[in-house]
Formats: sequence, structure tokens, C-alpha cells
Amino acid sequence: MPKISRITVAKKRKDRFHIYLSKENGKEEYGFTVSEDLFIKHSLNKGMDISEADINKIKEEDVLDKAFQKTLNFLSYRMRSEKEILQYLREQEVERDDAEQLMERLRDLNFLDDLAFAEAFVRTKKNSQKKGPLLIEQELYQKGISQKHIGKAMLQYPPEEQLDNAIAAAEKKQSSYSSEGARKKQQKLMQFLIQRGFTSETAKQALAESDTGATANEEWESLLKQGAKAEKKYSKYEDGWEKDQRIKQFLYGRGFSMELIDKWLQQKEE
Repeated sequence: MPKISRITVAKKRKDRFHIYLSKENGKEEYGFTVSEDLFIKHSLNKGMDISEADINKIKEEDVLDKAFQKTLNFLSYRMRSEKEILQYLREQEVERDDAEQLMERLRDLNFLDDLAFAEAFVRTKKNSQKKGPLLIEQELYQKGISQKHIGKAMLQYPPEEQLDNAIAAAEKKQSSYSSEGARKKQQKLMQFLIQRGFTSETAKQALAESDTGATANEEWESLLKQGAKAEKKYSKYEDGWEKDQRIKQFLYGRGFSMELIDKWLQQKEE
């Protein structure tokens, strides 16, 4: 049976130990390396007899211990869901039974808690990214959070806060549509809010309460710019009914009212 002949501390990792073995022929050779936890757990010491079976068992435990330490480091950057951790362990090629064992160990240490993760996730997304509730729920589902936990976590995002975030998002985004007519601008803002995860009811209320409507002067200035584009686009047509109709369709498609378009055409002709 091999005997532990020498123990040295790893140069790069002071929490790991190199174990050297003396074989029956008296020759010394490197045996294996273990973490400090396993070193203490198995009471390894110089002169100790150790079987090949014990060596193989310790090596297997050390592989799992390395995976556990990597997982702790993975968790140190931010909270993770159980699904994310399980996926990470699979990427580390940890066997399914061993992965579940490590997951249970993390649960016992309170490093895994899907409800706490979901609540923190909701707070982050609503405060820093101003996302709507539907988008947040979808992301939580993708991270493997149960519907029960999602329901509880979404209590962190009350309707009045959803409305406030929708209004803020609409007012911030409106400048992107400054060249559009009022109707088109409202349509695009509505679509934007829904894509951000707000319900259509919240989006509609947000637009009604937000400062996103253009003044009469701003609307007119936008029409002048779009009108110039329309005239250039249809310059090949002679002045007359067909050209005016095409320009009208172009401007109406940009969200301007027919009343405003007719006013512009009339002034242009005058």
C-alpha cells in the first residue's frame, strides 16, 4: 500500500497541497493534489498509509470541490437562478448526480434562492432599465423561475410605478420621432412601450398623461420638412391633382392630419 512520503504547498495556490507517495519499491512519485478542505477532511499526513481506492475517491472529491469553488466564483458577480447554476455546472462537465449534490450544498449555504433572486431581478430591471412587467416576467421565465415565484416577485413592481416608468420612457423616446406627425408619433410611441414590456392599457394611459404631444408650431415645422421631402420625391410629376394626391398620401402616412395637409398645400399654391 502506498505511503504519503511528502506534502508540499502549491506555489500558485496556498490553499492546495501536493501529495507525494512512496511506493513498495521505495521510489517517490507525485500522487495527487487536494484542496485545503479535503486535506483536513481526510486528515492527510506524512507517513500515512493510503490505498489506491482512497486515492481515487479523494481525486473524485477534489474534482467536485474545484467545480464548487468555480461555481462560488461564478456566483460572486451577481445572484443566479438555479437554472443558471445547473447550466453552468453542465458546461463544466459535472455529472448530473454530482451537479445536484453541489446544488444542494449551495442551497444549504443560502447561495441559491429563486424567490430572492427573482425579487432582486425585478428591482434591478424596473429601477435601472425601466423595463415593463411583461418583459421582466418573460426574462424570469427564461431563467427557470417558477410561475409562483414570478407572481410573488412582481409585487415589487406595483401598477403606479409601472405607469411612472412608462411615462418616463415615452418622454425620453419622443425626440426620436420629432419629424413625424402627431398621429404617427403616438403610434410609434405606443409600439415602443409595448415592446418595452408594458401592457397596452398602461401604454395608452402613459401617452395620455405624458408630455409627448407636439405643439401646433412644432407640428407645422415637421410638416414643412416632410412636405419638402414629398415634393422632392414626386418632382417628376407635373403639378396637378395626381401629384397632390401622392403628396397627401405620403404626408398622411407620416401621421399628419388631412386638415393640416390641405392647409399646407393651399399655402404652397398661394
